[in-house]
Amino acid sequence: MLMSSLWGAFGSLIGLFYAGMQVMVPCLPPVPLSTSVFTTDEYMGSWHFVAVAVWDEDDLKSFETTDSSVLHIQRGENDTLTVIERARVGDQCQKNKWTYVTMPLMEHFLFRSDYDTIALVWDGKFINCSSCIILLFVDEDEATSAMLFARSEKIPDEVIKEFKSKMECVYMEDFAQAPLKQGYCKLDEAA
Repeated sequence: MLMSSLWGAFGSLIGLFYAGMQVMVPCLPPVPLSTSVFTTDEYMGSWHFVAVAVWDEDDLKSFETTDSSVLHIQRGENDTLTVIERARVGDQCQKNKWTYVTMPLMEHFLFRSDYDTIALVWDGKFINCSSCIILLFVDEDEATSAMLFARSEKIPDEVIKEFKSKMECVYMEDFAQAPLKQGYCKLDEAA
């Protein structure tokens, strides 16, 4: 009961902080999607990695060797999401799997089950792309990345430029786009 009240107060405090930040930095994205919205069928399924923006150039290193990546998001049991990534790194296909926990009192946050990473999700309307999402990840080392994903393998250059521009406005000026030189991995070829 006490923990539930503390989480609720923390969530409200974060919401107020975010609203204040939007006044000071008008290009901040709107309030992230709530987990009750993000866990609907509209957002389940496959998402192709398009680009990433970070505050610290060193945080781009983990993306430099990735040619392409696809996330497959599905609802799990007990308010969880299962995320499977198929990434082409060099000539190899890799498969990663994570579980994210949703908490009703923290309605905008997704917590990786080991609690090493927190995620927020925005729909693509922020960058004029109805078939896109933006995922903001903060890991245990405080590395922060905003990643653009799209339903299709190709999206217009204007969308990528808009994403880059919006991220630069919040000082995420270091940017990388998926090279897509070797194509996407299929689920069965990822090891």
